[in-house]
Amino acid sequence: MEDSIDIKQLFSVLKNHFLPIAAAAVICGGIGFSAAEFLVPKKYESSAMLYVENSQNSNETLNINDINAAQKLVNTCQIIFQSNKMLDSVIYELDLPYTKEELSDMISVNSVNSTEVMRITASSEDAALSADIVNVLVELAQEEFMRVIKSGSIEVVEYAEVSEKPSFPSPVIFTGAAFILGAAAAYIAFFLKEALSVTVTPRDDLNKIYNVPVFAEIMDFEASHSGSYGYGGNGKSSRKSSSKRSTAKRYLLDDNTPFVIAEAYRAARTNLIFSLAAAGGNIIGFTSAEPGEGKSTTCANMAIAFADMGKRVLLIDCDMRKPTVQTAFKLTGNNGLSSVLGGFCTLDDAVNKDVRSSLDVLASGPIPPNPTELLGSGIMQKLLENVSAKYDYVLLDTPPINVVTDSQLMNSIIGGHVFVVRENATSHPDIAEALEKVSLANGRKLGFIKSFCTGGMKSSYGKKKYGRYGKKYGYYQSYEQAEPAPNRK
Repeated sequence: MEDSIDIKQLFSVLKNHFLPIAAAAVICGGIGFSAAEFLVPKKYESSAMLYVENSQNSNETLNINDINAAQKLVNTCQIIFQSNKMLDSVIYELDLPYTKEELSDMISVNSVNSTEVMRITASSEDAALSADIVNVLVELAQEEFMRVIKSGSIEVVEYAEVSEKPSFPSPVIFTGAAFILGAAAAYIAFFLKEALSVTVTPRDDLNKIYNVPVFAEIMDFEASHSGSYGYGGNGKSSRKSSSKRSTAKRYLLDDNTPFVIAEAYRAARTNLIFSLAAAGGNIIGFTSAEPGEGKSTTCANMAIAFADMGKRVLLIDCDMRKPTVQTAFKLTGNNGLSSVLGGFCTLDDAVNKDVRSSLDVLASGPIPPNPTELLGSGIMQKLLENVSAKYDYVLLDTPPINVVTDSQLMNSIIGGHVFVVRENATSHPDIAEALEKVSLANGRKLGFIKSFCTGGMKSSYGKKKYGRYGKKYGYYQSYEQAEPAPNRK
């Protein structure tokens, strides 16, 4: 799998999870505002400004040397105002419950724009106390300055006043910072979830990863009806809920099928025909890595899509452990594949004729105790050879390959396997395991069909890239005009 991260991926995370990211940002912004207003202790600042003069003789002409000397004196004053003597004097005058170290941390002295003007600032949780500390320092300044420097003078430019608004915390800054941090944290969480996820995502290029073509991406049926691209009307992609829904109800192609889904199946049919022309044969096995990937529904709809071409098609339910075809097509009767293989009836007696126009269906029949032995028997091989000669296409709904090996027993006669993978559910390790099992059994890997797709789907006038052929389909044309005839045995 690719380790690189591109700009599209970064923006896709924001696009796919915009609402929860925005919600996290708003919630964190609210928390930041509440903390600034009610939780964080407020601090108030008060400042006074002093002018430091180098020469004591006010009649002398002020020159640049005096100004430079005064600026240097400001730096000296910064040390004086935080000396132990000054701090002890302030503590004594105001009867403060602070140590000299604590009081020193509350006081700051600095030059205003690198001039000879000095600003003294005190910060505390009491606005009046901050002003008192500064003004006491101002009163002591001249005497202490003359005692230490013995030249020059200090003039008060501005005394400290009691501040009505706290200097810290700022609700605007706290709210903005919390908003940004909340959005960033949510974005990083979703990004890491996607980056570290082993499931198939909409941006995964299975062709590049496994060198196996992708025939089509089939949108979720309920999402297409609801107008959303999520799983079902609420856009959720829960595998558990989707699995329950798809088990309870199978979606088969008909006149009411959304255009985008019908055309996706036709695109898959076209690409599959080209692959069969290269692989040879007209028997196609449909499998998946694990149960619940949409394999049986996809196989049934592909059979319908082939029958819509006017070709004679036979759909066989080879998943005799968990059959679904009979329920999906609402077939009656007890005979099926197991009945034919067990010698209880003939093939003609078991096949349901013209379930759809040009489509015959052979259900699985009664669940046997030995499905693996039946599918790997010589009788099964003769049955497939027989139907291959009678029908243009034979589609086999086989069990999940990572669960049982039934489908591998027919590799010598089928044209190849189509792997159905479920977006946001099938894991890459499961896909790799399934492909390896097919290769070890000398099977042919025709391609992937992605089911329950949630993103990247376009409207009927949009463009979508299907499969290895790189053809971009705009307004879909008639695929039947371009489809070659299959190789018949």
